[in-house]
Order: sequence, then C-alpha cells, then structure tokens
Amino acid sequence: MAKKNKKNSKINQKIKHYFDDDPFDVGVARVSSQTLSELFTTLGIYDIDQSKDMLVKTARMMWSEADNDFRADILKFFAHEGKIYKSTTPKESNPDREDKIDMLIGELDVSHEEAVLLHEAFADVRSKKITIEKMESKLRHIRYNLKKERIQKRVDGVFDIDDSLEFNASLHYVLYGQNFHKILTLNTKAYEYDYLQSGDEELLIKEILEEKERVTEKKQQEIESFIKNLSDPHPYLTQKELVSAIRATPPKTKVSYPLLKESILLGILSKELGEIELELHDEELLIAFEQSCKLPYINKEQPYTLELHIELNSLLEDIWKSNKLDFSQVINESKQEHEEQFLSDLASLVEECGSYAALLHLSREALYAKVYEVLLELLPTSLNISPKIARKTVKRFIHSIQDEIVKKQRYTLLARTIRDFKNLFPLARDMRRKLTLHIGPTNSGKTYQAMQKLKSADTGYYLAPLRLLALEGYEDLRDSGINASLITGEEQILDEDATHISSTIEMVNFDVDVDVCVIDEVQMLDDRDRGWAWANAIIGAPAKEIIMTGSPNAKEAIVALAAYLGEELEIIEFERKNPLTLLESPVHEKDVEESTAIIAFTRKDVLKLKQTFSKYFSVSVVYGNLSPEVRREEARRFRSGETQILVATDAIAMGLNMPIKTILFSKAEKFDGVNDRSLLPSEIHQISGRAGRYGLHENGYVGALSADVLSIIKKNFHKEAKTITIPFKVMANLDHIKLVGSILEEKSLHEILKFFVKNMEFDGPFVATNLDDMLEASILVDGYDLDLTTKYHLACAPLTLKSPYITAAYESYLMALEKKMPVTYTTPPLMGSYAQTTDELLRAEDMVKEISLYLWLSYRFGDYFVDAQRARASRGILNKFIENSLQQGQLATKCRMCAAPLPPNSPYGICQACFKKNYAGRGVSNRGYRKN
Repeated sequence: MAKKNKKNSKINQKIKHYFDDDPFDVGVARVSSQTLSELFTTLGIYDIDQSKDMLVKTARMMWSEADNDFRADILKFFAHEGKIYKSTTPKESNPDREDKIDMLIGELDVSHEEAVLLHEAFADVRSKKITIEKMESKLRHIRYNLKKERIQKRVDGVFDIDDSLEFNASLHYVLYGQNFHKILTLNTKAYEYDYLQSGDEELLIKEILEEKERVTEKKQQEIESFIKNLSDPHPYLTQKELVSAIRATPPKTKVSYPLLKESILLGILSKELGEIELELHDEELLIAFEQSCKLPYINKEQPYTLELHIELNSLLEDIWKSNKLDFSQVINESKQEHEEQFLSDLASLVEECGSYAALLHLSREALYAKVYEVLLELLPTSLNISPKIARKTVKRFIHSIQDEIVKKQRYTLLARTIRDFKNLFPLARDMRRKLTLHIGPTNSGKTYQAMQKLKSADTGYYLAPLRLLALEGYEDLRDSGINASLITGEEQILDEDATHISSTIEMVNFDVDVDVCVIDEVQMLDDRDRGWAWANAIIGAPAKEIIMTGSPNAKEAIVALAAYLGEELEIIEFERKNPLTLLESPVHEKDVEESTAIIAFTRKDVLKLKQTFSKYFSVSVVYGNLSPEVRREEARRFRSGETQILVATDAIAMGLNMPIKTILFSKAEKFDGVNDRSLLPSEIHQISGRAGRYGLHENGYVGALSADVLSIIKKNFHKEAKTITIPFKVMANLDHIKLVGSILEEKSLHEILKFFVKNMEFDGPFVATNLDDMLEASILVDGYDLDLTTKYHLACAPLTLKSPYITAAYESYLMALEKKMPVTYTTPPLMGSYAQTTDELLRAEDMVKEISLYLWLSYRFGDYFVDAQRARASRGILNKFIENSLQQGQLATKCRMCAAPLPPNSPYGICQACFKKNYAGRGVSNRGYRKN
C-alpha cells in the first residue's frame, strides 16, 4: 500500500507541472473539450457525452478512482502534449513565506541548489502550512531526484515511471542476406524506491550498467532466435515485407513483435474474412465487416457492421509464427453477443411501444412491423439501440399510431351505434308484424297464393327480384282493378291514387307502411351480390304481414331470422302441381321438339345455339345482357307460338312463366362471378322447374344435349338443395353511410364502404355484404368533387364497368355533375334495321344499358339528366333493332385481326388467311387458333 501511495504521490506532483502547479481537479477545467475528447479516445473510452461539463466531470471522477497505471496513462498524454495550462487566478500573496522558508532552510544542511529547489517547492504554499517536517520530506525528495538525474546521465538512460531504466540499444540483424543494426528502446528491471534513494551511487551505476548489458544481450539472442524460426517461404509475408517490417519497427512499441503496415494486415485478414474495414491502434486492431440479423416476425434480415477488437500482439505473434488464423469462434461469440443484446433491447422497446398501442389490439407481427417502420430508419449500422434511439423510436411510434387510435375510438363508437342492425329500421320495429313463408318447388302456386293475399289487402307492396317481374306484378295488379304504381331503378309509373306498389326489391321504401308485403324468391338471401336486399327487406319492410315465397332450402334461414326479430312466423308448404320427369338419354339437336328451352350460361353460347337451331326452328332468345323489354318481347313470341323453341340462360329461372314442355341443358357449368363451377342442385331445380307449367303442359321433362352434361344433371337432380345458413348479408343504406362518414370524419365513399365491409360487427346473424361492384364504382366517384349523398347514389347505379362503352358514359356523367351542367342524351346511330354481327349486337345491348343508366340517374338527379323522354324513345328503337337482330337466322362473327366474317359457329377468333399470314411456318397447326 505504501508503494502505491508513493507512486500516486509522484504522479500527482508531475501532473501539476502541466496545470501551473494546480492539482489535477483544478487544472483540468482549463483543458478544451477537443483535448479532453482526444484524452478519452486515447484511453479507449468512446461512449461519453461530449459536453464540456460532462467531459470535465468524468475526467475528475476517473482521476480520483483510477489506479497507478491509469493515472500514469493520463500523465503521459499531457506530457506528450507538452502544453502548460496557465491559471487565470492570481496566486495568493504571502509576505511572510520567504522569510519562513529561509529560516527553516537555515536549520537544515543544504546546498545552494537544494535551497533554490526548496524555495520553488514551497512558493505557492501558505506560510502557516510550511513546517520543518514538510521541508525535510521535500528535501529528501529533491535529493532523490537529483541523484536519479546524475545516475541517468552516467548510465545514458531515463528512469521510467516504474523506476526501471529505459535506454536505447543497437541490435544486429542478419536477414535474407542483409546485415543491419536497429536502435531499440529496452528497459532494465525495476529498482525499489528505497534502494535508489539510500544505495551507494557508484555501486548503483555499476549495477545498472551491468544490467543494461545483460538485457541487451538477451534481446540480441531473442532477435536471432526469432529470425531463425521464421518460415521460409512465409505463408503471409514476402521476404521484402518481412525485412521492411523489421526495419520500419519503431524503437519503442507496446507489442512484442514487429509491427506490420495497416495495408499488409488488411490484405492478410481480407483473405480470411472477406471485405473488411480495419483500424490499427497501439495495442489492438479494430476489424469491421458486414453481417445481418434475422428480424423477428418479419421475413427480412437487417444488415449491420460487426466490430471485432483483436489483441494486436497476439495477432502479430500468429502472423510472424505462421500460425493458422482462425477467427470463427471470436466472430460467432461476438455476433451472438451483439445480436442477443439487440434482440433483448428490441423486445423491451416493442413492449414499451405496445403499451401505447393497447387499444389497437395489434398482433405481435403487426406490432413489430410498426416498430420497424420507425426504428430501422434510426438504427445505426451497429444494431445498437441506445437510450436516445429508444426514446426517439417510442416518440415517433406514438405519433404514427395517433390517427389509428383516434379512428379505433371512432370505430368503437360507430359499432355501438349501428351494431344492432334490426334497430336501423325503426318503423318496422314499431309495428306488430307477422311473417308468413310460402315454400315449395317451382310451379307449386306459392307466388300465386301470395299475390292473391296482396290483392285482397287495402295497401301492399310486391318486391320482385327483376325489373321484368316487377313490371308483370304491376300489370297483374292493374288487370285486377287495383290502382298501382311501378317503381324500378330506371322506370317509375306513378299513380296518385295507388294503394299498391310493385317494385324491384332494392327500391323498397322503408318509410311507407302497408298491410301486406310480398317478397318473392326469398332464397335469394344466399346470393353473393344481392342477398343483402332480401335480408334488408325482411328485416325492415314496414308491413303488418310479410309474405315470403321461395324454395324449401330457405326454410331454416327464415326460421332463424324470425327468431332474431322476435316476430311470429307461419310456414305454408306447397307441392308441385304437375310431375317433372328426367330424361334417360341425351337429346340430339335434330331430335329437339317444339316447346323446348335450351339452357346455356353465357351470351356467346346462347347466340351460337340460336344459330345452330335456327336451321330447324324459329327461335326466341333470352339472356341477361338483353334489356327487360327485349326479354319480355322474346318471351311473348315464344308464349304466343311465334317461335318454336327458346334458347336462354338461367335468366328464365325466376318468375318467367312460359309454355315450356322440356328443359335441355347444353352445359352443366357456369361462372358465378368468382369461379367456373358445376351447377348446384338448387340451380338445377330452379331452372328445371320451368318445364311443364301448370295449365300449359301436364308433364314437364328435363334433359341435356350431351351425355356428359346429362350425367351431371342426373347426379344432382334428386339431391336436396343446400340449406341456406346464417349469417345473412346486410348492406348499409344512405343513412348508414352518412352516419359512418360523420363518425369517422371521412369523405371518401370508398373508405367508408371498405370500413363497412371489413370492420362492422353486428349483434345477430349478420355480416357485411360483398360490395365489390360498388367499391369499384366508388373509386371512380371519389375522383370528383361531389357530396357524399351524390357519391352514394352514383355508386349504386346499374353499372357494367367491364364495358368500356358504359364506363366512358358513366365518367362523362360524373364530370357533368361535378360541373353542375345538364346532361343531354344523344341518340346513337344505327346501321340498318338489325345487327350483321355479334359485335354489332353487343354494342346495341350496351347502348340500351347506357339508357338504363341514364334513366336511373334521371330519377335521382332530375335537374341534370334532362333528356329522359328522348332516352326512352331511343330505347324503343334500340330494342326493336335488337329484336330484329335476334330474329335473323345467322349473325356473323368477325376475325379479331382483319374484321373479315368468320364461318358460322367458328371456334376460332381469327380467319384462315390471318392464320397463314401470321403463324404459318412457326410450327403452329390449326389447333393453335385461340378460341373465341
């Protein structure tokens, strides 16, 4: 302990020299921030606040707590700098000091030189603190230093801080035929303080000189042994590099082996580690190279720079001794330590961020993803999540989720507001309604009985699945002497004295109460796109009695819905009035009889079948792309006997009463809006039921045109239709949309609809309906400066956005409404009285759809769509054009490349000439045609 205190005392005295005789704690305050920063870097301390106050505070703390070696390093730093930091504080004057010093010196036996040094030693000490004991102690120290100076001069060396003698020696090297001498700095053994102080000076000098010779000889032997043991050839260094490294080694280093240039070390290590960065320090080597860390909960790796601190002496030893360089263990350990610390800090950071996002109920994956969005921008290349980075990350994370939290709070409010869907129809809830369900197969009289009940009521509603059926319902009511109005999306025939209304189901008015409401084809509850309309009508139609008609597979669903509503339900089951027979074998096209309906599932197939059977029969055609007026006319022609057979899609499955004796399926697959699939039993039942109508044909027959189709029909004909199950699809009306928009403070119809579909939860057996078509339209309407009500009505319009013709017309209407300009209707030109090709027919069908869209909008925006009469007149002309076209025996198909007519029923989209011109010689046969 005494030795340690002595060394501390010596270091404390030496350091004062650089601070104008002030102690370290006082003098360090005068050192600049830059110099202090360099001091810490030299000491290997990097992670420190760079403010002046913190640098000074840390330096003082280190000095007070440091051991001898650490203080010695600090002293070396200031000694190497050589600067004296002068005090700006005047030294305290002490007029009695000199006299007291002289008095005490007089009591001692000192030389003139010693007296001068004693005066200097006590020049700044207050008089009262100068004592004879201190003077004697200082004198011993002065004499010791003077003795050391004399010895150092005699032995040609300098005592180091540990009291070993440091001296320069000339050493001889013989290497690869080269002879040279180098001066190296060596050290003798350390001498005890007491021995140096009290030992005989001449004997000390003799002993030290002998020690120098011994140390020099030993070092010479080490050099010769070292050179002798060098590998030849050397695995890492050339002869030139070996000689140059030994020649260039400075006299004094902190390592035991010759230093190598940084560029040479970089070349050696790059061969082992790949691309690296390297920093060479006195005692260590800092190596940096790229690594990556797998981030949790995300398929991504974060690159970072891994730093390895390699002990320089050990590395040089391995290189000079030709040892194999193996860094795998140190890399793996360092990588594992670095990444484990990062992942631990990351988990803590995510937990802290998660506490602020609790309301969002984020999954671990989503929470980590949101943290990454902020953190990875701030993360340094070392993966070090410092407290500062953690604070910034949390702050930015909180800012990033503020809008989501506010929106979530609004969602919660919204959910509470409209969760109980049935209460969104207050008029229906205030009535004591009775529900009646008529179920049975087609041709069982269930709809007829419901209509009779409707006709006997004082007021009533008939809700049809199709505009054509709504028109038939309207005419039926009028023919029975009942004042009635017709309301569809594109047509309104209003009677001021009307007691009954016939409408399409989407047009039901939830604010007008009646005695009886008939909801037809209630099994449509299960429809992917329109099922919501039936659910809304059943829940909200304000009628004393709701009569629903549909197929038996709807029974369980209606029972569940009635239970949810808490309303009385009566179920009346109906039986088919005449038998329906399944044919045993397929019917060839030449064997088809009159009063037969051929069923296909695409417009293209219907038109091809029409051309085929026009060779044998007069043909009526019904498919979905035709306007209701044309479908009705085609049905009338078949019903009146003007045509012998009917070619139709499943558009005839709902409510079209025609004298069909036999139904023949041409195919057993259809596209349902998502996939091509086989017909369901319920679809086969519904279509087949149109055969053998009661009072027209006593028996009905069902078959197919081919054996493979008949096989599928037979397989499913006697199967029970799949039971319709909950939940039911429901859709927001305009009031709901306004409510959602108000609570969410959202003006985009697309965003409101997306919220309704994805986020709404309901009490009861409901889910939000598929709104794909409306969502697609909402993207268009959001591009215009229109209010939310206008956007909603526009998105509900009857659109076929797959048709460029309709889409272009729709966008022109949106632009006109934005500019508040009137929208006129221009009658499109027609070439001739009927279409020559299927493409011309399709264009005419699209023109009618455009008119339907125009008329639909004219009922909602009457101030702008001012040509309704002209549009109706044009619709009549177009419908006549289409009817004439359908009555033609053949419609040509044009080559998609040259527009030349193709042969009837050609399976290909191009003609033979275009095939030869574009594909001949390329190894493509006629089978390579792309079919239509």
